[in-house]
Amino acid sequence: MYSNLPTPETYQDSIIQKPAHRPAIEPAATPIVTVVTVCFNPLKAGRQTLFAKNLDSVQQQTGVLVEHVIIDGASTDGTLSFLTEYQNPHYDIRILSKRDSGIYEAMNRGIALARGKYVTFLNTDDYYHRPDGLSLSVKALSQSGCTFSFAPILPSGSPFQHRLHRHPERHLHRVFLFCTIPHPSMLFLRSALLQVDGYDCTYRLAADYDMMLRLIAAGSKVCFVEKSFVTFASDGFSGKNKQLNLQEKMLIVRHFHQKVFGIELTDEETETLVKHYRYPRKYLSVYVASQQMIGQTFVGVPQHLGQRVVQSFNYWKYYLKCLLSI
Repeated sequence: MYSNLPTPETYQDSIIQKPAHRPAIEPAATPIVTVVTVCFNPLKAGRQTLFAKNLDSVQQQTGVLVEHVIIDGASTDGTLSFLTEYQNPHYDIRILSKRDSGIYEAMNRGIALARGKYVTFLNTDDYYHRPDGLSLSVKALSQSGCTFSFAPILPSGSPFQHRLHRHPERHLHRVFLFCTIPHPSMLFLRSALLQVDGYDCTYRLAADYDMMLRLIAAGSKVCFVEKSFVTFASDGFSGKNKQLNLQEKMLIVRHFHQKVFGIELTDEETETLVKHYRYPRKYLSVYVASQQMIGQTFVGVPQHLGQRVVQSFNYWKYYLKCLLSI
């Protein structure tokens, strides 16, 4: 399908190994979780403090064996020296510093180099505010048999934005129309990422959304972790390139609906879906099928009374919109 993932041997001789000073695991032990952090000139961008907080938060994780893989795009601002001088007390750090074509090629390199059964991605501006976040996610995946998990996040933006993102499960009825799941809270089975060949690097901003939908289209189940453990920088690259982000998501939504539901959406229909979350009247049955698929895909999402009311209201609201659409 794609050919995005390099082999681990490709960069084996270029990896800088930083063993833990006081290992939380035996040197020969295989990590359970690989945390991948991608960076390029973070010090030049004034992110040194946040990057240090990112590194510290990974070292502070408990209850699960972790490794931290840093994929650096050949930074020229002293990042490599900053990383090699960092004192990592509990978990090994492995650094690859090579030029790449962008964030998604770098993330694919992280997948290829990961030794853990599970892989997660934590950007330099993000950090874990709970030390048991990864262990809770591993437990949820182990008990449910799901392919990947997600959790609420705490954005570093406004309180209103914080409230929107803290409860992503309230927006799951729209997940096939725009990305409602915060990527830094996801923990993936590495084997599943290998099967779909990682991120499609033809996308500059929305390859994470594309990969999530490809995993779901392949039959993946997704479990919800109720505890918020990631603080997320909400002013990332995609937020500053909204037009390109919209164009890519329209293409992804169109491909997904063609593959899963067998419909050919026009440009106008796709834009209506992505911008207004409204199916044309002729696709009302597709909307119903999408809601059924969401219910079968996502495991452990809270179904409190208030949420059931919201979901029921949204169902009939969109149903009426579809009937009244021209």
